[in-house]
Amino acid sequence: MKLSDLLPDFVFLPSQPFLMGTPERELGALAKTYGGTRESYREESPQHRLRLPPFAIAGTPVTNALYAIYVADAGARPPLIWRGATPPDHLRDCPVTDVSWEDAQHFCRWLSNLMATPYRLPTEAEWEYAARGSDGRRFPWGDEWDPTRANTRDGGPGTVTPVGAYPSGISPWGCLDMAGNVWEWTASLDAPYPYRFDDGREDPNAPGRRILRGGSFANPRGFARCACRFRLAPTVRNEFLGFRLAFSMTL
Repeated sequence: MKLSDLLPDFVFLPSQPFLMGTPERELGALAKTYGGTRESYREESPQHRLRLPPFAIAGTPVTNALYAIYVADAGARPPLIWRGATPPDHLRDCPVTDVSWEDAQHFCRWLSNLMATPYRLPTEAEWEYAARGSDGRRFPWGDEWDPTRANTRDGGPGTVTPVGAYPSGISPWGCLDMAGNVWEWTASLDAPYPYRFDDGREDPNAPGRRILRGGSFANPRGFARCACRFRLAPTVRNEFLGFRLAFSMTL
């Protein structure tokens, strides 16, 4: 199969205001609903309004099938979960996992050179905008939890599923798999809110932990909220970590 056949469809997001984060007044309620303490959710506050430049984001994460072409062409390290140089057939259409932030960056550079499109990881703000739209909803489909709309510990099969397997979990902009299945690396450094793109958090060469979004099949529903933030060192790899692509749009 050709590389172009394995590229995800992209969603084009306009520049319009959206709500990022969680209001401080809701932190206590989150703790009661999902566990932990009020302070466990402090990193999501304050909620603030942003307006981003227009951009495009992949409707689904990068699959094992697409990543396999990169591994073969670039001589990159194959994910250990493959147990070989190519993914097993049952994983080909699933999100690639066992990839670090650094692995994802190398993949983006490789693909950009081949396709003459400046692919990159989405910023944390772009990811949240794509997941929740402009109305500040809690999950991609709305404010109420529905276990049939996402691959999480609350009703999922207990393993990764093919991309797009939960079509009713689609976001307002048309993105799939933004709640559950696999955590997704973003470009952004772990830094407090309010989000600012010009404060150094989007410096790809800066040291520090990088933000992941979306939750995974092994996590309960609270981690699948659009505003939930998680962070890891950029060298970490495990079976729960994947990524999706984005690119900037010039006016």
